[in-house]
Amino acid sequence: MNSFLHHFHSAPLPDLLEADPETVYAPGTIQPHGMLLTLHPTDWHILQVSDNVEQYLGIPVAKLLGQPLQRLFPRQQLQPLIATDRTGSRASQTVELQTRPTPHQQSQRWKGTLHAVAAALLLELEPQPSDAVMPSGIFVEQLQTAIAKLRGATGFVDLAQTIAQTVRSLTGFDRVMVYQFASDYSGVVIAEAQAEHQDSYLGLHYPAIDVPASARGLFYRNWVRHIPDLAAAPVALVPVLHPLTQAPVDLSACGLRGVHPCHVEYLQNMGVGASLTISLINDQRLWGLIACHHDSPKLVDYETRKTCEFLGQFASMELLNQQERELQSYRTQIKTIQDDLQHTFLTQPDFIERVLLRNSPQLLDLVHAQGAAFLLEDRLTLVGQTPPESAVRSLLEWLVATHPERVFASDALSQIYPPGESFQAIASGLLAISIRLSQTMQKSYHLLWFRPEQAQVVDWAGNWGEAIAEDEQGQLTLSPRQSFELWKQTVWGRSQPWQAVELEAAAEMRNTLMLAVLEFSQVALEQAAERAAIANRAKSQFLAKMSHELRTPLNVILGFAQVMNRSPNIPSEFQEHLGIISRSGDHLLHLINDLLEMSRIEAGQLVLTERSYNLHRLLVSLQSMFALKASQKGLTLEFAIAPDVPQFVCSDEAKLRQILINLLSNAIKFTPAGKVRLAVQATPVSTPPRPCACDPHESDCGQAIQLVMQVTDTGCGIAIADWETVFEAFMQTDQGRDAQGTGLGLAISRQFARLMHGDITLQSVLNQGTTFTCTVILYQPSLAASDVLEPVANTLQVLALAPDQPPYRILVVEDILENRQLLVTLLTSVGFEVDAVGDGLAAIAHWQTWQPHLIFMDIQIPEIDGHETTRRIRALAATTDTPPPKIIALTANAFENDRAAALAAGCDDFLTKPFNEATLFAAIARHLPVHYHYAELSSTVVPSGLRSVTPADLQIMPAGWRRQAYLAAIDLDEIKLLELIQQIPDPHHDLKQHLSHLVTSYQFEVVMNLAQLIPEP
Repeated sequence: MNSFLHHFHSAPLPDLLEADPETVYAPGTIQPHGMLLTLHPTDWHILQVSDNVEQYLGIPVAKLLGQPLQRLFPRQQLQPLIATDRTGSRASQTVELQTRPTPHQQSQRWKGTLHAVAAALLLELEPQPSDAVMPSGIFVEQLQTAIAKLRGATGFVDLAQTIAQTVRSLTGFDRVMVYQFASDYSGVVIAEAQAEHQDSYLGLHYPAIDVPASARGLFYRNWVRHIPDLAAAPVALVPVLHPLTQAPVDLSACGLRGVHPCHVEYLQNMGVGASLTISLINDQRLWGLIACHHDSPKLVDYETRKTCEFLGQFASMELLNQQERELQSYRTQIKTIQDDLQHTFLTQPDFIERVLLRNSPQLLDLVHAQGAAFLLEDRLTLVGQTPPESAVRSLLEWLVATHPERVFASDALSQIYPPGESFQAIASGLLAISIRLSQTMQKSYHLLWFRPEQAQVVDWAGNWGEAIAEDEQGQLTLSPRQSFELWKQTVWGRSQPWQAVELEAAAEMRNTLMLAVLEFSQVALEQAAERAAIANRAKSQFLAKMSHELRTPLNVILGFAQVMNRSPNIPSEFQEHLGIISRSGDHLLHLINDLLEMSRIEAGQLVLTERSYNLHRLLVSLQSMFALKASQKGLTLEFAIAPDVPQFVCSDEAKLRQILINLLSNAIKFTPAGKVRLAVQATPVSTPPRPCACDPHESDCGQAIQLVMQVTDTGCGIAIADWETVFEAFMQTDQGRDAQGTGLGLAISRQFARLMHGDITLQSVLNQGTTFTCTVILYQPSLAASDVLEPVANTLQVLALAPDQPPYRILVVEDILENRQLLVTLLTSVGFEVDAVGDGLAAIAHWQTWQPHLIFMDIQIPEIDGHETTRRIRALAATTDTPPPKIIALTANAFENDRAAALAAGCDDFLTKPFNEATLFAAIARHLPVHYHYAELSSTVVPSGLRSVTPADLQIMPAGWRRQAYLAAIDLDEIKLLELIQQIPDPHHDLKQHLSHLVTSYQFEVVMNLAQLIPEP
């Protein structure tokens, strides 16, 4: 169907689907069954009125403009509205009002609804007959009856039909339809309740042009839309433009909002006299509509409309739950077949090919296919209805060359693989899984399922192509079609589409086949090296999958702990609890990272990422990190850095930092009393010249040095028999088994050191202590390379966006609801405009309509994954004048090749879950010109009796003094800093004492941040 839509004309249809938003949201008119007043946002004087006020009130328009609202209503009636407005709430508020009597007009009852919009308050007024008071409890009784009917439904189809019948019974409309949107926003009538004289619309399809994006936006925002009389003339606002903004006022929140002429003509062509539309919303997406049509004008009272609103909200949840229950039932059936296949693989040791052949019926039933083919080391086997062997081999060659995905699916194969037209009658649908040990067909395993062509006859509500015409200038335009009689379209070259649960089953079958390859590797592989390759890949994939599954909920736990910690109103005991949650989550994250590092090492994927950095700053930050841990155990922590240790070096900073963290952590953990000492020395060494990884313009990376780091403790010591054992993965000494950890830290650290052309050794005496000696090769970069060092990261907490910035829109693409909520909560809390979707197709559609500045893209999402979604958005952006969005991959896939794949797909950056808020906001600032308002800086280590120092405290000193302090802190020049501190005037004794403490406790980074935050002259 989608291909047919785009085949209709060479011009892209999306350009035609968009009505002018201003004519939809701000039409400048209202419907005549009520009146509208636009009020000044502060003094509540009347700025605009609808042109029918004299008809209702007997007061000319000119005599109301500029008057206070109390001219019409006593102040005590308006008090609830005024009180709500003073709270700053943007929610609409509804009250009962009664106008003052005049000599020419009796007092009237009104239903008043107040909306707050930019630069104005909108007051909708609907007249209420004197006998229109609903008896107490009727509203609740109607709603309870309707909900009971929906809960009694026995399945999805029955639920949809019950919704239609219940709404028709409640409203009395001639026809009520339940309309479901597809992923491309075309739709189909899935349930209907109508009068006997009405023709049935059940099963009819409607193209996306019938409900364009601007209209869908209104339906998403407002649960109910009522048009009592489509033939009624619209009533204009006087004046037409808002006096304060000189622009049409936004009426998108108003129920009285005027109707777009195109929509009026559309419904009148259907023979509709009045309509009521109830939105069905599923997980921040417009799922469908309950459309109510009446042959003649019909006014629905406020209470009934409110009942329909609650009913729409409940029906949305019930439809979602019912779909999930039916999907779960389908999953259970597939799981049974899958378990049988897995059991067979494990209990019948035989060639994989024979196992698949003996269980071919279950293999086909697994994904409801009619044919299958499996290629095992160049041996091709066909089962059921399949193309010829030569055609399957050609198809496999194309698949290997163009689609590296582990799971590939298409229900229209010939559209992307033209040779498929020759066999589309038996294989229009293809679902394939692949296990590749090399780039050749001989070292790969493929399992393909086929579905035959199924000609799809689509019943359209009229020939929608008639709605597209050319104007006098030859431009394509949209106009409502005149006929909605059944129009059939036959779509060829397609199979039944593959459902998400079947794609899941195929992915699990791939895991099963992977395990089978490992289990039967002695028979299936020619050499032991090939068996090891499969085992390593299986292990890496398993660890990556486990990492993803652990990181995803851990991201939610740590993320919401950060969100809660942002609140200034959290009691102190809860802050302590949040600290426990964060520390425990960080510990679990370290264990996960250790497992990932070990999997990289075993898979041979470990590489160096070299750059220039400040080695002295790294060592000082580690001393600050471990000072508190050491003091809590009563230990002395000493850092002895020899004068010959260079300040700037070129190497893999992250790996060197991890080595030292592991060694220092172990030393403190296993030392009950005494001290821990780190001694660092450097010695020049001779190495062959090599290109500089830190500066590609340099042909030589400079002088090589051997950095020797010795971590000595006075702890329990290690027995000689365990000196090598401690470096093996998952191995621990007797003392280590009593402490937290995986036994991976030393194994990873030694591999890191060897990768950096060094090693780690140890000397130890039981009950006296241990010395670990780590050597690595570093390089002293050229002056040019050291000049481009990264600045000190700002670690202060972001409170909000700085003022006087344009609004920035951020789209979150994430299929896990909790992760969506986390990102939306965190980003909106500082002032970003945020929206979220749960799958790739929705992300593409939302980008086209909302045009976000930045997208956080999860990779493992339904419909199409994050890589393909990014590629499609990039391709679409290239065809428009709109600036392309920045796209940041935010995923629980944490391997280096995951980063490379995301960047290759078009992402601008890559973040892994769990993330901390500082990293998230820093990533945004790298790609958008945003500025933040930060929390006040305070030192984390402050002796009792001293107050905290903020950057403002240093304003008493000249700018030149502050710059000298900043440079001295960078150079770790303790003597210079103490000399500068003595220049502070005596009345500021507390400031001198605090800064002196920071310097003598080696907290140079805090001093740098204090000085760096002050603007330089």
